[in-house]
Amino acid sequence: MVALGTMPAAMLDAGRNRLEVREVPVPRPGPGEIQVEIQACGVCGSDVHLVLHGSLKCRSYPQIPGHEAAGIVTECGPGTSLRPGQRVVLSAGTSCGTCAACKAGRENYCPDLGVFGFDRPGSFARYNVVPERFLFPVPDGIPLAEAAILADAVSTPYAALKRGSPGPEDTIAIFGCGGLGVHAVALARLMTRGPVIALDVDPGALENALAYGANQALDLRGVKNAGKLLKEKTDGVDLVLDFSGRMQNIEAAVRAMEVGGRMVLVGIGREGLSFGLPFLLIERQISILGSYGSDHTAIPELLQLYAAGQLNLSRSITAIRPLEAINESLEDLAERRGNPIRYVIRP
Repeated sequence: MVALGTMPAAMLDAGRNRLEVREVPVPRPGPGEIQVEIQACGVCGSDVHLVLHGSLKCRSYPQIPGHEAAGIVTECGPGTSLRPGQRVVLSAGTSCGTCAACKAGRENYCPDLGVFGFDRPGSFARYNVVPERFLFPVPDGIPLAEAAILADAVSTPYAALKRGSPGPEDTIAIFGCGGLGVHAVALARLMTRGPVIALDVDPGALENALAYGANQALDLRGVKNAGKLLKEKTDGVDLVLDFSGRMQNIEAAVRAMEVGGRMVLVGIGREGLSFGLPFLLIERQISILGSYGSDHTAIPELLQLYAAGQLNLSRSITAIRPLEAINESLEDLAERRGNPIRYVIRP
């Protein structure tokens, strides 16, 4: 069925800290593009930073945010292979498709890397139109609400873990157990037989981490040296993943790391990034890596893990809400009301 006319969409205007649901023209696909009727779109912490905090910006305004989406193909442009009625998940990131990184399947290395909802229209709307290469078929039996959050909440920590190359017996410490970090816990549990340690200042986030398979959950409220605490609770850490973006956590964690340990930084905090432990980094031969988004392999591999029963996301969806509840959902996520993992909007 071809969608014509107008559709509801949650729009962000420049200088506003609230989304406005309004009627806008339904986008139509051109060559190589697919129109998708959006069935689910996750509300992410970066949406909070974009709308409520203003610490992230769109490339242009007004803009439709929303970058964790899944839906049903409704119209196909010339030169495409998908067909109407197919269930798909949309990639969160955009890329040029022609550079060496893109051709190698490493889109998150693209010099023109962007994000749906920031650099081009997102999916807090009834329909979205995207190039076919950003779509991944979803097998029957996988709920679209759960497929949607694979686009970022699950694929980003998955890529970060792969970047850290965990060994089968590694001890893994995960700082920040919100929507990204809690899925890092679940995925780390699949990658190591060693201890998985969750660290956060929010009791609800730590409770979630334990439910997702963490061996220990360390409450950092009032803790002056997270590294010292981590050292006391483990025999040393092989891999640290930081989703908190808090500089003091990153620096302190180095003191708890084994020789040859790896640290992968994912979280973007409001502080400047600096290290005051150069000799310790050299002496222990510690690698510090950055990880941003995921590549073209992540979503298909995660869909396979889900289909095989190895990845359970049933408790990840805190609530499914209508488009009109988007501002409430942003505020609830920002204030962590109801101990959310992911609110999902169904436009």
